[in-house]
Amino acid sequence: MAILIRTMPLLLALTIAGCSLEKLTTYQLVAPEKSPVLTAKGYAPIKSQPGPSSDQKFVQAMEASRMDAYRRLAEQLYGQQLRSYTRLEGETVGRKSMEVKVQGVVRGAKVTHQRVEGEFYTTEVSLDTATLATLGSVESKPLESEHKWWF
Repeated sequence: MAILIRTMPLLLALTIAGCSLEKLTTYQLVAPEKSPVLTAKGYAPIKSQPGPSSDQKFVQAMEASRMDAYRRLAEQLYGQQLRSYTRLEGETVGRKSMEVKVQGVVRGAKVTHQRVEGEFYTTEVSLDTATLATLGSVESKPLESEHKWWF
C-alpha cells in the first residue's frame, strides 16, 4: 500500500501527459503584392549547328536558343552551384578548373520573342512571378486552425 501511495503522483503525471493536443492548420496560397517579371535571352549560332541542310541547322538553332533562354531564367530563379578546383605543383598553381551547375524546374514562363540577329538565333522568355502562386510555389498563410483534444 505504501508503494502505491508513493507511485500515485507518478501515475497521475503519466496519465495527464498521455493527453495530447493535435492542431490541424489549412493554408491558402497568396500571391505577393508586388511581383517582378523575370526575362532571359538565349543565343545559338546558326551555322555551327549539326545537320546536312541549312533548314535543319536553323531548326536546331531555334531549339538551342530556347534551351539557353530557359537555362538563364533558371539561374535567376535558383542561382548557380559552383565548384572550383586548384591544383598546386610544388609552390606554383598547376591546374585550375571550375564547374557551374544550374538545376531547377521552370514553369509558367512564356516565349516572348524569337528572331535572327546576325549569325545567331535568339529567343527571349519571360516569367511573371505572380503566376507562381497559381503553380503552388509561394509562401502561404494560415487559413484556419482546428484544435483537438485526445485522451
